Amino acid sequence: MEIETMKSLGIMGATAAIGVSAVGSSIGMGFTGPAALGAWKKAYAQGKSALFSIMVFVGCPLSQTIYGFILMNAIAGKVAENPSNWAAYIGAGIFGGLGIGASSWFQAIICASAIDTVCETGKGFANGLMVMGIAETIALFVLVFTMGVI
Repeated sequence: MEIETMKSLGIMGATAAIGVSAVGSSIGMGFTGPAALGAWKKAYAQGKSALFSIMVFVGCPLSQTIYGFILMNAIAGKVAENPSNWAAYIGAGIFGGLGIGASSWFQAIICASAIDTVCETGKGFANGLMVMGIAETIALFVLVFTMGVI
């Protein structure tokens, strides 16, 4: 196989890392955004002010796109060094992206529940952040371990 083809295939793995991670973040935003809007609607209907602090939970799934970007850059750098490992780069991009994206998806479900809890009771913000952080840690593990094997 010629070198340009191997480079192209390796870059496909780098692109998969960001693309699949971003899909997870996008799905995650599909959970947290509506949860926040629903909580605010409920607050407005009850004559209460909307809690802006829940925006922290809304934005949490976005960090996994950043991790996907970091992984993409790491894979692209390896492609430039050794394009003959293109199959490993595709695998790292797809499976690393899946791990990161799944973390975002489930983190968003946690955040949506935290939004409901905080807006309903006015309590539990720190508890929600702690549980969210566990899901975030999974994405960080996937990022670091995938970078370690490429």
